Amino acid sequence: MRAIAIAISALLSAVPAFASDWYEGDYQRCADEGTTTGIVMCVGELYEEWDARLNAAYRTAIEPLEGARRTQFRDVQRAWIAYRDASCGYYRSGEGTIAAIEGNVCMFALTRDRAEELETLAPR
Repeated sequence: MRAIAIAISALLSAVPAFASDWYEGDYQRCADEGTTTGIVMCVGELYEEWDARLNAAYRTAIEPLEGARRTQFRDVQRAWIAYRDASCGYYRSGEGTIAAIEGNVCMFALTRDRAEELETLAPR
């Protein structure tokens, strides 16, 4: 238990200042989980929530687009998904149980940030 707390502290202290908000807000819901499995599951639930929001924002943003612009937007999103999955796969492939947490945090944080970005594209 103490090892998990130390590992999470180390992970959080390694986050660059500009990205510190990745570990605030929603992520704090998972701070009290007592096991690696609990943290992984909790952050996975955060990812699922933000993924649903991302998909809704994508549908709203692509709806008014036509022709080449629509195709370009779709291709950008597909490329972003490939980037996210590859990047987070890298973190997930690390050694030890902390890798599962790092992988899920990556999926949650990148998905949240992309959802927020796409929400700014919604027609006003």
